[in-house]
Amino acid sequence: MRTGPPNFLGLEDRIACDPEAPAVVLPIPYEKTVCYGGGTGYGPRAVLEASTQVELFDEEYNIQPEWRVQTLPALDLGGMDPPDAMNAIRCAAEPIFQQRRFLLALGGEHSITPPLVAAAKQIWTNLDVLLLDAHADLRDTYQETPYSHACTGRRLVELGVGTIWMGVRSFSEEEFKFARLQRLTLLRASEMRAHPVKQLAAVILDRLARYVYLSIDVDVFDPSLVPGTGTPEPGGLDWPTVLEIIRMLCREKSVVGADITELSPIPGIRVSEYVAARLAAKLLLEAVFRG
Repeated sequence: MRTGPPNFLGLEDRIACDPEAPAVVLPIPYEKTVCYGGGTGYGPRAVLEASTQVELFDEEYNIQPEWRVQTLPALDLGGMDPPDAMNAIRCAAEPIFQQRRFLLALGGEHSITPPLVAAAKQIWTNLDVLLLDAHADLRDTYQETPYSHACTGRRLVELGVGTIWMGVRSFSEEEFKFARLQRLTLLRASEMRAHPVKQLAAVILDRLARYVYLSIDVDVFDPSLVPGTGTPEPGGLDWPTVLEIIRMLCREKSVVGADITELSPIPGIRVSEYVAARLAAKLLLEAVFRG
Protein backbone atom coordinates (compact mmCIF):
# COMPACT_ATOMS: atom_id res chain seq x y z
CA MET A 1 0.00 0.00 0.00
CA ARG A 2 1.40 3.38 -1.04
CA THR A 3 1.93 5.98 1.67
CA GLY A 4 2.38 9.73 1.27
CA PRO A 5 0.84 11.75 -1.59
CA PRO A 6 -1.94 10.15 -3.64
CA ASN A 7 -1.40 8.56 -7.02
CA PHE A 8 -1.75 10.80 -10.05
CA LEU A 9 -5.45 11.05 -11.02
CA GLY A 10 -6.25 8.93 -7.98
CA LEU A 11 -5.46 5.78 -9.97
CA GLU A 12 -5.48 2.45 -8.18
CA ASP A 13 -2.17 1.15 -6.88
CA ARG A 14 -2.20 -1.75 -9.36
CA ILE A 15 -2.00 0.86 -12.14
CA ALA A 16 0.08 3.52 -10.42
CA CYS A 17 2.74 0.99 -9.40
CA ASP A 18 3.03 -0.65 -12.84
CA PRO A 19 6.69 -0.47 -13.92
CA GLU A 20 5.65 -1.04 -17.53
CA ALA A 21 3.12 1.80 -17.75
CA PRO A 22 3.85 3.97 -20.81
CA ALA A 23 3.79 7.17 -18.76
CA VAL A 24 5.55 8.02 -15.51
CA VAL A 25 4.89 10.89 -13.11
CA LEU A 26 7.91 11.84 -11.02
CA PRO A 27 7.45 14.43 -8.24
CA ILE A 28 10.59 16.52 -7.67
CA PRO A 29 9.91 18.85 -4.71
CA TYR A 30 13.14 20.79 -5.15
CA GLU A 31 13.29 24.33 -3.79
CA LYS A 32 16.74 25.80 -3.39
CA THR A 33 17.13 29.03 -5.38
CA VAL A 34 13.71 30.72 -5.42
CA CYS A 35 14.27 34.47 -5.28
CA TYR A 36 10.83 35.98 -4.59
CA GLY A 37 7.87 33.93 -3.41
CA GLY A 38 8.63 30.52 -1.94
CA GLY A 39 6.66 27.31 -1.72
CA THR A 40 7.62 25.41 -4.87
CA GLY A 41 8.74 22.50 -2.72
CA TYR A 42 5.08 21.92 -1.88
CA GLY A 43 4.01 22.07 -5.53
CA PRO A 44 4.26 18.39 -6.55
CA ARG A 45 2.16 17.12 -3.66
CA ALA A 46 -0.45 19.83 -4.25
CA VAL A 47 -0.73 18.86 -7.93
CA LEU A 48 -1.08 15.16 -7.09
CA GLU A 49 -3.79 15.92 -4.54
CA ALA A 50 -5.63 18.17 -7.00
CA SER A 51 -5.35 15.52 -9.73
CA THR A 52 -7.61 13.21 -7.75
CA GLN A 53 -10.44 15.65 -8.55
CA VAL A 54 -9.80 15.63 -12.32
CA GLU A 55 -12.35 13.64 -14.33
CA LEU A 56 -10.88 10.66 -16.18
CA PHE A 57 -13.31 11.31 -19.05
CA ASP A 58 -12.05 13.97 -21.45
CA GLU A 59 -14.77 16.47 -22.29
CA GLU A 60 -13.19 17.66 -25.55
CA TYR A 61 -12.68 14.29 -27.25
CA ASN A 62 -15.54 12.51 -25.46
CA ILE A 63 -13.29 9.60 -24.54
CA GLN A 64 -11.98 7.99 -21.37
CA PRO A 65 -8.44 6.90 -22.11
CA GLU A 66 -6.85 3.87 -20.54
CA TRP A 67 -4.86 5.87 -18.04
CA ARG A 68 -1.76 3.73 -17.49
CA VAL A 69 0.40 6.11 -15.49
CA GLN A 70 2.97 5.07 -12.92
CA THR A 71 3.34 7.48 -10.00
CA LEU A 72 6.82 7.33 -8.50
CA PRO A 73 7.66 8.39 -4.95
CA ALA A 74 8.88 11.96 -4.62
CA LEU A 75 12.58 12.33 -5.31
CA ASP A 76 14.32 13.00 -2.00
CA LEU A 77 16.92 15.73 -2.52
CA GLY A 78 16.97 16.98 1.05
CA GLY A 79 20.34 18.25 2.22
CA MET A 80 21.99 17.96 -1.20
CA ASP A 81 23.92 20.85 -2.63
CA PRO A 82 22.80 21.93 -6.14
CA PRO A 83 25.36 19.94 -8.19
CA ASP A 84 24.52 16.72 -6.36
CA ALA A 85 20.80 17.42 -6.64
CA MET A 86 21.07 17.99 -10.39
CA ASN A 87 22.99 14.74 -10.77
CA ALA A 88 20.38 12.86 -8.72
CA ILE A 89 17.59 14.21 -10.93
CA ARG A 90 19.42 13.12 -14.05
CA CYS A 91 20.08 9.66 -12.64
CA ALA A 92 16.40 9.26 -11.70
CA ALA A 93 15.26 10.20 -15.20
CA GLU A 94 17.76 8.20 -17.25
CA PRO A 95 16.29 4.68 -16.76
CA ILE A 96 12.79 5.95 -17.58
CA PHE A 97 13.96 7.43 -20.85
CA GLN A 98 16.04 4.35 -21.60
CA GLN A 99 12.81 2.34 -21.42
CA ARG A 100 11.28 4.82 -23.91
CA ARG A 101 8.56 5.70 -21.43
CA PHE A 102 7.11 9.20 -21.24
CA LEU A 103 8.31 11.11 -18.18
CA LEU A 104 6.28 13.94 -16.67
CA ALA A 105 8.17 15.59 -13.82
CA LEU A 106 6.33 17.75 -11.33
CA GLY A 107 8.47 20.50 -9.77
CA GLY A 108 9.72 22.13 -7.74
CA GLU A 109 11.61 25.04 -9.16
CA HIS A 110 12.52 25.33 -12.84
CA SER A 111 16.17 24.45 -12.25
CA ILE A 112 15.15 20.77 -12.41
CA THR A 113 14.74 21.01 -16.19
CA PRO A 114 18.36 20.92 -17.47
CA PRO A 115 19.24 17.58 -15.84
CA LEU A 116 15.97 16.09 -17.13
CA VAL A 117 16.79 17.28 -20.63
CA ALA A 118 20.35 15.99 -20.30
CA ALA A 119 18.96 12.55 -19.44
CA ALA A 120 16.61 12.61 -22.43
CA LYS A 121 19.38 13.73 -24.76
CA GLN A 122 21.31 10.55 -23.97
CA ILE A 123 18.58 8.67 -25.85
CA TRP A 124 17.37 11.20 -28.42
CA THR A 125 20.52 12.96 -29.57
CA ASN A 126 18.67 15.32 -31.89
CA LEU A 127 16.40 16.52 -29.09
CA ASP A 128 15.06 20.09 -28.94
CA VAL A 129 13.22 21.88 -26.14
CA LEU A 130 10.10 24.02 -26.10
CA LEU A 131 9.90 26.26 -23.05
CA LEU A 132 6.63 27.86 -21.99
CA ASP A 133 7.73 30.50 -19.51
CA ALA A 134 7.15 34.11 -18.54
CA HIS A 135 10.90 34.54 -18.09
CA ALA A 136 13.84 33.95 -20.38
CA ASP A 137 15.95 32.46 -17.55
CA LEU A 138 19.10 33.18 -19.55
CA ARG A 139 21.33 34.56 -16.82
CA ASP A 140 24.73 32.92 -16.55
CA THR A 141 24.54 33.12 -12.76
CA TYR A 142 22.01 34.58 -10.37
CA GLN A 143 22.49 35.25 -6.68
CA GLU A 144 25.98 33.79 -7.01
CA THR A 145 24.96 30.39 -8.39
CA PRO A 146 24.74 28.98 -11.91
CA TYR A 147 22.11 26.51 -10.68
CA SER A 148 19.43 29.15 -10.10
CA HIS A 149 16.01 28.78 -11.65
CA ALA A 150 16.85 32.10 -13.34
CA CYS A 151 19.60 30.27 -15.28
CA THR A 152 17.54 27.38 -16.66
CA GLY A 153 17.47 28.62 -20.25
CA ARG A 154 21.20 29.36 -20.23
CA ARG A 155 22.00 25.86 -19.04
CA LEU A 156 19.84 24.39 -21.81
CA VAL A 157 21.69 26.42 -24.44
CA GLU A 158 24.96 25.08 -23.04
CA LEU A 159 23.64 21.52 -23.38
CA GLY A 160 23.51 22.12 -27.12
CA VAL A 161 19.77 21.55 -27.48
CA GLY A 162 17.79 23.83 -29.78
CA THR A 163 15.40 25.77 -27.57
CA ILE A 164 12.35 27.91 -28.31
CA TRP A 165 10.66 30.10 -25.73
CA MET A 166 6.96 30.97 -25.80
CA GLY A 167 5.04 33.39 -23.59
CA VAL A 168 8.10 35.35 -22.47
CA ARG A 169 7.43 38.80 -21.04
CA SER A 170 10.26 39.51 -18.61
CA PHE A 171 14.04 39.48 -19.07
CA SER A 172 17.09 41.52 -18.19
CA GLU A 173 19.33 43.52 -20.52
CA GLU A 174 21.99 40.81 -20.14
CA GLU A 175 19.51 38.15 -21.23
CA PHE A 176 18.27 40.27 -24.13
CA LYS A 177 21.80 40.73 -25.47
CA PHE A 178 22.64 37.05 -25.02
CA ALA A 179 19.48 35.96 -26.85
CA ARG A 180 20.23 38.32 -29.72
CA LEU A 181 23.86 37.18 -29.93
CA GLN A 182 22.85 33.51 -29.97
CA ARG A 183 19.93 34.18 -32.34
CA LEU A 184 17.52 32.47 -29.98
CA THR A 185 13.81 32.32 -30.70
CA LEU A 186 11.82 34.02 -27.96
CA LEU A 187 8.15 34.47 -28.77
CA ARG A 188 6.80 37.13 -26.45
CA ALA A 189 3.35 36.92 -24.93
CA SER A 190 2.39 40.17 -26.65
CA GLU A 191 3.29 38.70 -30.06
CA MET A 192 1.26 35.60 -29.31
CA ARG A 193 -1.81 37.62 -28.42
CA ALA A 194 -1.53 39.43 -31.75
CA HIS A 195 -1.35 36.22 -33.81
CA PRO A 196 -3.34 32.98 -33.48
CA VAL A 197 -1.25 29.98 -32.48
CA LYS A 198 -1.81 28.36 -35.88
CA GLN A 199 -0.13 31.33 -37.56
CA LEU A 200 2.93 30.73 -35.40
CA ALA A 201 3.05 27.03 -36.29
CA ALA A 202 5.67 27.46 -39.00
CA VAL A 203 7.94 29.41 -36.65
CA ILE A 204 7.63 26.80 -33.94
CA LEU A 205 7.58 23.53 -35.83
CA ASP A 206 10.11 24.35 -38.53
CA ARG A 207 12.73 25.12 -35.91
CA LEU A 208 12.17 22.10 -33.70
CA ALA A 209 13.67 18.67 -34.27
CA ARG A 210 11.54 15.56 -34.52
CA TYR A 211 11.98 14.79 -30.83
CA VAL A 212 10.97 17.45 -28.34
CA TYR A 213 11.04 17.91 -24.58
CA LEU A 214 8.35 20.28 -23.28
CA SER A 215 8.98 22.38 -20.18
CA ILE A 216 6.13 24.41 -18.67
CA ASP A 217 6.72 26.98 -15.97
CA VAL A 218 3.23 27.75 -14.68
CA ASP A 219 4.02 31.46 -14.62
CA VAL A 220 3.55 31.36 -18.39
CA PHE A 221 -0.16 31.63 -17.54
CA ASP A 222 -1.60 34.98 -16.65
CA PRO A 223 -1.62 35.27 -12.84
CA SER A 224 -5.39 35.78 -12.94
CA LEU A 225 -5.55 32.06 -13.80
CA VAL A 226 -2.53 30.78 -11.85
CA PRO A 227 -1.74 33.14 -8.96
CA GLY A 228 0.18 30.43 -7.09
CA THR A 229 3.68 30.90 -8.46
CA GLY A 230 6.76 32.54 -7.05
CA THR A 231 7.34 35.16 -9.75
CA PRO A 232 4.00 36.04 -11.38
CA GLU A 233 4.04 38.30 -14.41
CA PRO A 234 1.00 40.16 -15.81
CA GLY A 235 0.01 39.71 -19.43
CA GLY A 236 0.36 35.94 -19.58
CA LEU A 237 -1.17 33.25 -21.76
CA ASP A 238 -4.66 31.86 -21.26
CA TRP A 239 -5.81 28.24 -20.97
CA PRO A 240 -7.00 27.73 -24.59
CA THR A 241 -3.72 29.10 -25.99
CA VAL A 242 -1.54 26.78 -23.92
CA LEU A 243 -3.70 23.78 -24.79
CA GLU A 244 -3.51 24.60 -28.50
CA ILE A 245 0.29 24.78 -28.28
CA ILE A 246 0.38 21.35 -26.63
CA ARG A 247 -1.99 19.82 -29.19
CA MET A 248 -0.06 21.24 -32.11
CA LEU A 249 3.26 20.07 -30.71
CA CYS A 250 2.09 16.56 -29.91
CA ARG A 251 0.44 16.09 -33.31
CA GLU A 252 3.47 17.21 -35.30
CA LYS A 253 6.40 16.07 -33.15
CA SER A 254 7.40 13.20 -30.89
CA VAL A 255 7.23 14.66 -27.41
CA VAL A 256 9.33 12.36 -25.25
CA GLY A 257 9.06 14.04 -21.86
CA ALA A 258 7.90 17.12 -20.03
CA ASP A 259 7.87 18.97 -16.76
CA ILE A 260 5.50 21.34 -14.98
CA THR A 261 7.31 23.60 -12.53
CA GLU A 262 7.18 26.64 -10.24
CA LEU A 263 3.79 26.00 -8.65
CA SER A 264 3.62 27.56 -5.18
CA PRO A 265 0.33 26.61 -3.50
CA ILE A 266 -1.60 29.40 -1.79
CA PRO A 267 -3.28 28.18 1.40
CA GLY A 268 -7.05 28.13 1.01
CA ILE A 269 -6.96 28.79 -2.75
CA ARG A 270 -6.83 25.64 -4.87
CA VAL A 271 -7.15 27.08 -8.37
CA SER A 272 -3.42 27.05 -9.21
CA GLU A 273 -2.75 23.42 -8.37
CA TYR A 274 -6.00 22.31 -10.00
CA VAL A 275 -5.08 24.12 -13.23
CA ALA A 276 -1.66 22.44 -13.10
CA ALA A 277 -3.29 19.04 -12.52
CA ARG A 278 -5.69 19.53 -15.46
CA LEU A 279 -2.72 20.64 -17.55
CA ALA A 280 -0.81 17.49 -16.62
CA ALA A 281 -3.75 15.29 -17.61
CA LYS A 282 -4.25 17.12 -20.91
CA LEU A 283 -0.55 16.86 -21.69
CA LEU A 284 -0.45 13.11 -21.04
CA LEU A 285 -3.61 12.61 -23.08
CA GLU A 286 -2.13 14.39 -26.10
CA ALA A 287 1.39 12.97 -25.82
CA VAL A 288 0.64 9.37 -24.82
CA PHE A 289 -2.98 8.28 -24.63
CA ARG A 290 -4.89 9.88 -27.48
CA GLY A 291 -3.52 7.39 -29.98
